[in-house]
Amino acid sequence: MKTTIRFGLLLIVAASVGCSTTPTFQQGPGAEVTHDGLTRLDNTVMDAVWARTDIDLSEYNKIMFDGVGIEFREVEGPYSGRAGAGTSISRRSNQTEFALDEETQALFRKEIGEAFAEEMGESKVYTIVDEPGHDVLLVRGGLLDVVSRIPPETVGRSRVFLDSVGEATLVLEIRSSVSNTIYARAVDRRAMEQKGLMIESNRATNRAEVRRLGRQWARILREGLEQLMSGGGS
Repeated sequence: MKTTIRFGLLLIVAASVGCSTTPTFQQGPGAEVTHDGLTRLDNTVMDAVWARTDIDLSEYNKIMFDGVGIEFREVEGPYSGRAGAGTSISRRSNQTEFALDEETQALFRKEIGEAFAEEMGESKVYTIVDEPGHDVLLVRGGLLDVVSRIPPETVGRSRVFLDSVGEATLVLEIRSSVSNTIYARAVDRRAMEQKGLMIESNRATNRAEVRRLGRQWARILREGLEQLMSGGGS
């Protein structure tokens, strides 16, 4: 039986620098099992991961992406980074979440998309294709509840330093591109931040943080897939 109890390598362990615990499948009557037969793993770097306990991806050597889009949180008040006409900033001084205008949303999509493409394209184990096949894994993903922490600008404002420029939730599924059989699902919410550091908020640093987050997620995915597709997870 091709059992990979060390499946935590996928999406999880490969990028977990300094992690001393090994991800393991929940067992017994209290184990969390999804409606489509995936079992929850404990001790993972990502917030929540479920997978088939008999997963074996060693026969795959190609991946195909299927993006399901990006959803932004609806927030009242002025747009992030811009003074809202007729809005009192002082009255909203305690506000910590801000809406993104269409231009900034488009920029976010661009930076995240390019970061994923760059990181995933570095693999020497698999190739990226755009047609399904018996040796092709389907990676389906989206970003949910994206929110900005960047306050609106005001005339003559002082320099603004932030510990987080925003947050987003990544949802990933790994499936067969032919049968659509699901192998794994992962959910992870992260802030766009440098741990323990305050960064100055400006267009360049904010874009850099978005791209860094995209590459961080993509690296977890790439290294985990490489491990299992090369037979290292069994």
